[in-house]
Amino acid sequence: MASILLSAEAQVVLIYRLQAWLRRRGVPLLPNLLRRLTMLLAGVSIGDRVEIGPGLLINHGHVVIDGTTSIGDHCSIAPFVTIGLDTGGPDVSLEGPTIGSFVFIGTGAKVLGPVVIGDHARIGANAVVITDIPADSTAVGVPARTIPHAYPLGPTRPDESGS
Repeated sequence: MASILLSAEAQVVLIYRLQAWLRRRGVPLLPNLLRRLTMLLAGVSIGDRVEIGPGLLINHGHVVIDGTTSIGDHCSIAPFVTIGLDTGGPDVSLEGPTIGSFVFIGTGAKVLGPVVIGDHARIGANAVVITDIPADSTAVGVPARTIPHAYPLGPTRPDESGS
């Protein structure tokens, strides 16, 4: 347990929670300093308008999350992932992705624009997601295409655990 709390990635999530708490209370300078600290610790940048559910796991850092982005419960993000705005088109907005619960995002993946990623979805390594991905499916390729699954991958859904 102590090694988990000592990892830079876990510290980044804890510092983000403090940063968000301070921002909601109107503290002016400290949230910006904390954001820079997370960038120094693990190369992780989490924007001001990002909402993150409990249980986020950032594997090895080097992650950018920006825009009006929402990340559900118990998601896992691999290194070199970008989640945020799609600034490549004529209609640039600050709206970012909405990511469900129990989602895995693979190394180097890009999730851009106001897309919705369903619960228990998987984003493959280096995939570029610019369209919605339904629940219980995998997105692979550039641009990403969807591969549905008969059964969800990853952790068992809480309502199906049998306990």
